[in-house]
Amino acid sequence: MAVLIFKALENCNSNCVYCDVIKKHKTHILGYDLLELIFTRINEYLLENTQEDFSFTWHGGEVCMLGAEYFERALYLQETICDKTKHRINHLVQSNITLINQDIIDVFKKLGIDSIGSSFDPLHGIRGFGPERDSKSYMKLFFKGYDLLQKNNLRVGIIYVVHKQSLLNPLETVQFLTNFNTSSGIQFSKAYIYHEDKHNLALSMEEYAHFLGIVFKEWYKKQSIYPAITPFTGFINSAKSGQCSMSCTLSGKCAKNWINITPEGMTSQCGRTGDFELVQLGSIKDKTFKELFDAPFKNQIEARRNLLLNSSCKACRFWMVCHGGCPLDAYMQHGDFMAKADECAWIKTFLTEYFEPITGFKF
Repeated sequence: MAVLIFKALENCNSNCVYCDVIKKHKTHILGYDLLELIFTRINEYLLENTQEDFSFTWHGGEVCMLGAEYFERALYLQETICDKTKHRINHLVQSNITLINQDIIDVFKKLGIDSIGSSFDPLHGIRGFGPERDSKSYMKLFFKGYDLLQKNNLRVGIIYVVHKQSLLNPLETVQFLTNFNTSSGIQFSKAYIYHEDKHNLALSMEEYAHFLGIVFKEWYKKQSIYPAITPFTGFINSAKSGQCSMSCTLSGKCAKNWINITPEGMTSQCGRTGDFELVQLGSIKDKTFKELFDAPFKNQIEARRNLLLNSSCKACRFWMVCHGGCPLDAYMQHGDFMAKADECAWIKTFLTEYFEPITGFKF
């Protein structure tokens, strides 16, 4: 499946401590003419690739700042331009849901959206509004949005960024997250601080592994009352099936499937390279999706898999669930997209000290 990380804006109403979006002061919004071109490009791609679907992932910034009218225009363009291919376009959304309203939800439903991914942190001072990071007001609006989504039968998948302060009460944190959100899963993601760590958020690979391990012990024995948690379910499904069921950063299959697009129409390898303004692939004004998916850099990243399998990762029994980690992390850590990322440290620690002894599975 082709995946478009669509960033119509890179502005946000929140000031989350581990996010750089608001600090960039980018206010440009992708215009309707360019939006029309993007749907034209999607239609062309799907007509040429009749066995593929297309994932249109609304990302930001905060996408609800676009307002219902913007999503209505996207729906209109999809209906008119992609008349023969619209059933193969799947819309996904990531939002902090503090600005969600009924008008936006109504359009989301028309676009076939039945769930929203949303980052959340119960600790005060991590996510919030304004320079002082007003968490109280943020949480009030978050839960207002959450309740409205529940009334409309839209699920909310929680993304929890694990940071240094998370280490204080891992079980208390995950219990809070699951108590109010039993219908959808939780995704853990390590906080990556590649610049100055002003707020003491950075944690080591070992610390992240032990956080996961503490939670996994509790989760595994009580799966009947807990929702699915990523990466736990990925490791279990991979161990059971003998095939990789991990997310993009550990899948080894990220090279050819993802494209990020900015409000100006510039494209890059994926959402994360877009955040760091790396690996520009050209403008959607000048290139088709076929040309973008066949870009030289993508061919280079695809070759990384065999390179690592025959060098740094040779004979590693955890290869199936790691694949040398994310190429972007490898670049940020070692200055080389083709290098092995440091993620193997937390994966090996978590699997050998927690996952395998607890489950009895072996990779």
